[in-house]
Amino acid sequence: MTLGALTFHFRSKAALASAVVEEGIVELERLSTADSATGRPLGDLSSLALRVATALQTAVLTRAAVRLVEEGHVRSDWPGAFRAEVLRLLEEASLAGELAADVRPATAAHLIMYVMEGVAAQSRRAAAEGGSTVADIAEVWRAVLGGLAPRMP
Repeated sequence: MTLGALTFHFRSKAALASAVVEEGIVELERLSTADSATGRPLGDLSSLALRVATALQTAVLTRAAVRLVEEGHVRSDWPGAFRAEVLRLLEEASLAGELAADVRPATAAHLIMYVMEGVAAQSRRAAAEGGSTVADIAEVWRAVLGGLAPRMP
């Protein structure tokens, strides 16, 4: 696409940013609502987090959308919707005995949101450098889960 065609279609930078966010968030919403109900809420949460992490690593539009939202250029309710899904899965995990007794679902949701913010930042760096972080993210995720799950005697 030429710069002329781009500026003809989008009358302002704000309009272009909104279009990028709209398209990128559609993919994140699809990933967030993909049915992976296994009856193991922490497993479902792991699957969700790794799907989103992979999209942030591999999909330029998704990564750009998240960055535009994070930096406040465009408003989106996706982070809140994602957090609500994370919290729902953590509450189910708690009820199923999959969370350690001293781990509150709301606290675990904060931790996961912080980890996902780090994933987004690392994905931007890796993309700029031409690297991949999916394997690293999977390893970090296993460490997070180890801290959330009850210890086996």
